[in-house]
Amino acid sequence: MVSTQANFLFGTAGWSYADWQGVVYPQPQPAGFSPLRFLAEDFDFVEVNTTFYRIPSQRLAQGWVRQVRDRDHFTFWVKLNQAFTHQNQGDEHLATAFKESVQPLKESDRLAGILAQFPYSFHCLQGNLDRLKRLRDWFGQIPLAVEFRHRSWHRDAVLAFLHEQCMCWTNIDQPSISSSLPLTSLSSGCGSEYLRLHGRNAAEWFSGAGRNARYDYNYSHTELKEIAAAAVRISEKSSAPVFISGNNHYKGQAVRNLKSLKQVIESMLPGTG
Repeated sequence: MVSTQANFLFGTAGWSYADWQGVVYPQPQPAGFSPLRFLAEDFDFVEVNTTFYRIPSQRLAQGWVRQVRDRDHFTFWVKLNQAFTHQNQGDEHLATAFKESVQPLKESDRLAGILAQFPYSFHCLQGNLDRLKRLRDWFGQIPLAVEFRHRSWHRDAVLAFLHEQCMCWTNIDQPSISSSLPLTSLSSGCGSEYLRLHGRNAAEWFSGAGRNARYDYNYSHTELKEIAAAAVRISEKSSAPVFISGNNHYKGQAVRNLKSLKQVIESMLPGTG
């Protein structure tokens, strides 16, 4: 595990990438190789990407649990299906189906929470606040982390709203373009803290060239120091664990950057620098 003494937890956004072969994962792979189990040896959690595109079967979720069964503290953040976040077509029936699909994670105490990742086009408007309220109603007591990408959400009233709804504000690092949300160190005080790293590939962010191009970014040491300082500020506002996720996944850059970031954060903590 790469968690630090101040309860920073590190994980990748997904684990099923063809371009990780021979970079993150061994090539050729030994018989019975499990990419998820391999990651669980070095990291504290993982974000599940497949749930964004389709609701998985319980059997699939049970398989995830089995693969990390000997990693006692390894958990999963599950991305909410795009019907709720990008298409505005989610309803109570679909929410029930989604909750049932991840029940094996919940029953095994592996479910860190559900991550609702909204697009840049999702602005701070009353109708969207109402959508968030419905999410809380539909998903009950399951921890919910909400990611915004537009600057309009960066206000104290939003943090107060999230606190009232018991939703986690998700800090992000993304390219600085137009009205994009900047790197923040905020907390809504709802049981977990979150920081997601998307890279700073401004040239490809809105190019439409695809996922790999968008998240193709390798953070410099100077940039990691900036992000580490933000992470430490988040931890100073809360005793809750700080989940730090790397979504700059192309060619395994997230894996390398997270391991380096862990070292930078440790150097900043009292008694270690």
